[in-house]
Amino acid sequence: MMLIGHIDNNAMRTSYSTIIDDVLNELATLDLHSLALGRHEFNNLDNQKVWFVLLEYNKSPLTDLKPEVHQYHSDLQIVLTGQETMAWSLDTGKHQTHQPYNPDRDILFYEYQGIDLNYIAAIPGCFYLFTPNVVHITNIQDDDQEMVRKLVVKIHNDLLDIK
Repeated sequence: MMLIGHIDNNAMRTSYSTIIDDVLNELATLDLHSLALGRHEFNNLDNQKVWFVLLEYNKSPLTDLKPEVHQYHSDLQIVLTGQETMAWSLDTGKHQTHQPYNPDRDILFYEYQGIDLNYIAAIPGCFYLFTPNVVHITNIQDDDQEMVRKLVVKIHNDLLDIK
């Protein structure tokens, strides 16, 4: 599953999983533009199953990146400043592995062969949820050279009722 939405669109929240609404509510209480880079925990959520990382970076050419997928966590990515291109495709489970699964990071990298990517212009204020059946590539360079400030929320699939 992939979900795209805006962090301020409260009318749509009734259609989201409860954990997405809880995460967006907690993030709304923080000053995300002055928060320190790195890993953070939520005040009212199970920090063994949901946390976030605040990143700043320059985008990379697509050729420098590899498609990735996670087994136990979904990525809720929110661009705060700048913009980037993201790519996604459904995971057939039959793609050629680039690197073996890393259980410490819950990540598997694929080669590009056989992956038909769809592209998204990721803009500030929107969120992009990539569940384990979605191969994704983020941080892709586009025409804009501005540095990106982005928040990545790691959500254990148990909280999304994903099996």
